[in-house]
Amino acid sequence: MRQLLPLSMVFCSIFAMSAEAECAYPDSDRRDAPEWVCSLDGYEGADFLGYGDKSRLPSISLQNRLAGKAAMIAVVGHLLDYAKAEIASQLPPETVLELPSAEDWSRVAKFKGVRILEKAASPQRHLYVLAGVKPDVRDELIAVAKKEVLSANKKRLIAQLGQAGWKKLIASK
Repeated sequence: MRQLLPLSMVFCSIFAMSAEAECAYPDSDRRDAPEWVCSLDGYEGADFLGYGDKSRLPSISLQNRLAGKAAMIAVVGHLLDYAKAEIASQLPPETVLELPSAEDWSRVAKFKGVRILEKAASPQRHLYVLAGVKPDVRDELIAVAKKEVLSANKKRLIAQLGQAGWKKLIASK
């Protein structure tokens, strides 16, 4: 029985390697893609992950900028969703919060800690860009997101909670 243990470990590691190697680019199966192209679940070292992609463009620089912009917009969208949920947990259940647009580039610019983490190009020259938030700036960016959500909902919240409730909510963020 003990002799089967090392053999079973070998089979398990082979299956684990083959499961990891099954990530292919969406536009090509000629080469394995980084795992984050298929799923962001296993990526470590950053939070609020998002990726952007762009197919071939006449300018590599333009392709790089547009894919990076899409990735950063995705990350800001995740931050705003998180902030909205955090704020909503402090409010009465009937309160409906408006989510500010993550596609507003002036809003995205306020999130200075969002970083491009990795880039990968498929064999078809389709560019994938991964962005996220490193742990050292996570709390700071959540605070920026909360400020944006509160700003977008200020009038509605003051009308519902009153001035005292609004001040209490602002103090708790």
